[in-house]
Amino acid sequence: MKKIHLPMLLWAVVMIGLNTTGWAQLKGDTFAQAKSTKTANVVYTFAKTPGFIYAQTGGKYAGICVDIMNAFENYVQSKYGIKIKASYQLAPGDNFTRMLASVKAGQGGVFGLGNITITDARKRMYNFSPAFINNISLLVTNKSVPTLTKLDDMASAFAGMTAYTVKGSTNEIEFYRWKKQYFPGIKIAYVGSFGEAVNKVAADPKAFTNVDFTYYLDAIKDKKPVKRHAAGASNSEEFGILMPKSNDWAPVLSEFMNSGFLTSPAYKAIIRKHLGESAIKLLESVK
Repeated sequence: MKKIHLPMLLWAVVMIGLNTTGWAQLKGDTFAQAKSTKTANVVYTFAKTPGFIYAQTGGKYAGICVDIMNAFENYVQSKYGIKIKASYQLAPGDNFTRMLASVKAGQGGVFGLGNITITDARKRMYNFSPAFINNISLLVTNKSVPTLTKLDDMASAFAGMTAYTVKGSTNEIEFYRWKKQYFPGIKIAYVGSFGEAVNKVAADPKAFTNVDFTYYLDAIKDKKPVKRHAAGASNSEEFGILMPKSNDWAPVLSEFMNSGFLTSPAYKAIIRKHLGESAIKLLESVK
């Protein structure tokens, strides 16, 4: 019998463990296959995002992205006669960065859902749907922190504080822009999700973060001791549905969204249903 070295054995065990806890490559049927079979198994992967995709009792999910994809499935069945069967897969550790990686490595009918900003850099690595909503990113601290009236004062007002963000996010890029322009000594720490970043802020007056508006509204709804600083608000981003480059459903998803869906009463009802009046007013106030 061939002798197996212990380090090699341990590495094999680790790799098996990773593959059984969510690191297996995601794969869905292509549109080309579906046109022939009239059925398609696709995968929706995500990190939970308030308003956009969140858990319900019974293991089901709800949110803007869920309703959009349900409408897309109905459109595909009506126009192409294809019945889509979708499975929802939470990213390993509910981690946004891992979700991006799993979509990039995915094959065929794989879709990433949530607060995913469309950027030129990401377009080189992924397919995107048309933008379905504008984002507002907010500078958020503990409620006890004095209001920051202008970013020029950040270095002095936030001296000794730690910025929490998610690696690979546009929020991280914003922090590095602030570091270069306003706060060279900024300390940046990483967490797995924006929800975790908000929790850090709620628990520590020496923490701050830059998050998408739904996380802030969710924290306010849960009566967490946080506040937003208008000085750090930005509405320059748009969210889209993410797909790997191998996903040939992208033109079909664009066709659906551009068919009038994004201006329809049904779409507006989806936004109001999952974000509420507070979010609608906030979106309008930062235009």
